[in-house]
Amino acid sequence: MSLIHFNKDNISKALTDIFPEQWVISTAAETSFIKRHRKVHPVVFLWALVLGFGVGLQRTLADLRRAYQKQAGHMIVPSAFYDRFTPELVSFLKRCVERAIEYLIVEPGLKMNDKLKQIKDILVIDSTLIRLHEQLAGKWPGARTNHSPATVKVNALISVFGATKSKVQIVEGKRAESKLLSIGDWVKDRILLLDLGYFGFKNFAKIKEHGGYFVSRLKSNSNPYILRSLIQHRGRAISVEGCRLSDIKDKLKREICDFEVWMTTSQSKNPKVLERSAVQLRVVGIWDQESSEYHFYTTNLPVEKFSAEDICSLYRMRWTIECLFKELKSYYKLDCISSGKECIVEALIYTALLTLIVSRRILSLLREQLPEYAPRMRSQRWGRVFVVAAENILRDVLIYQGINPNGYQPLYGLFIAESIDPNVNRKSLLDPWIVDFAKGY
Repeated sequence: MSLIHFNKDNISKALTDIFPEQWVISTAAETSFIKRHRKVHPVVFLWALVLGFGVGLQRTLADLRRAYQKQAGHMIVPSAFYDRFTPELVSFLKRCVERAIEYLIVEPGLKMNDKLKQIKDILVIDSTLIRLHEQLAGKWPGARTNHSPATVKVNALISVFGATKSKVQIVEGKRAESKLLSIGDWVKDRILLLDLGYFGFKNFAKIKEHGGYFVSRLKSNSNPYILRSLIQHRGRAISVEGCRLSDIKDKLKREICDFEVWMTTSQSKNPKVLERSAVQLRVVGIWDQESSEYHFYTTNLPVEKFSAEDICSLYRMRWTIECLFKELKSYYKLDCISSGKECIVEALIYTALLTLIVSRRILSLLREQLPEYAPRMRSQRWGRVFVVAAENILRDVLIYQGINPNGYQPLYGLFIAESIDPNVNRKSLLDPWIVDFAKGY
């Protein structure tokens, strides 16, 4: 394939649209992150953090300071720079995430097919745990105090096709996932793909009440009451009406099962009692040859439009958020936070999220500009490319915004200052064997 030409200013403009220079400056002032503009340029700081530290190009805060100096074109003493990692910086970055979150799309640029024409969007919700320094257990207690006393949970509700604003919550690790799903009118005509952590009859009932749809794995201890089979089976098929799933699942010989059921916590066999406390749903079972067992799913999607195979295929879309978390941890260092300082930990979590959003925005732009290649532009592959290209993107964005537009000529003053060890009395292993440099020359 020949080299594809792409105007780099398109990327710079797209990223500038997310964070316009004046918005960044005013937000930095509103959050008190920047009080005196002459010390730290908030735009350079933000982009150096997101496109430098966020992709692991700068492994330490000292490296980040040098990257900032290179892009800003001026020196800053270490103490003045490190002192910027404060609760005010966390507030500033949180505002940045809130502004940019609408650009976070799992599969940017892709369109839904005709089968989903009555559906506005598909959303995936899941969470991931990040182990922290144990001294932060008071702020972010983990669910397993003996193994991970301090953990933070990043809970994400992500749009697959971009028709719904995504949401991200950062909470203590022990917080239950089921309490992080707030259902309202926003679910109407949308499909939610739910992990087992969000499984709950009340959640299912609320989604139905608000005109939404869902697909979830069925919990192993769930025992729905079967009203009827939605598939007509030939031959001597066993009767399932009026049975509990646990009573008949070991007797099933079908590759595919599709039942209309009542989901309830009641174990009564009286249909009238069950009806009062139950939610009417579908349970779909697909036989898995490898594990020699059924994979059961529950949903409220209509059987007339979505077959059992469709339900299974839809649920597989949950891999997109698994890939997103993998990208966050593998490429944007979400899983490498060793600091024991609260504000640094929070700042780096928000930085990783911002880096991911920026990465996906560029991928979306590439897919829009090159639609013939869009299906082949995989998110995971792009993540690896983005890490390599991030430093050049950083330079281009700042040049586009007119910040040090002279092409970033080498700062020899920076080279000299940074190459001199600030520890005046530090001895070298070579000292006994060399003459003083000044005297030697």
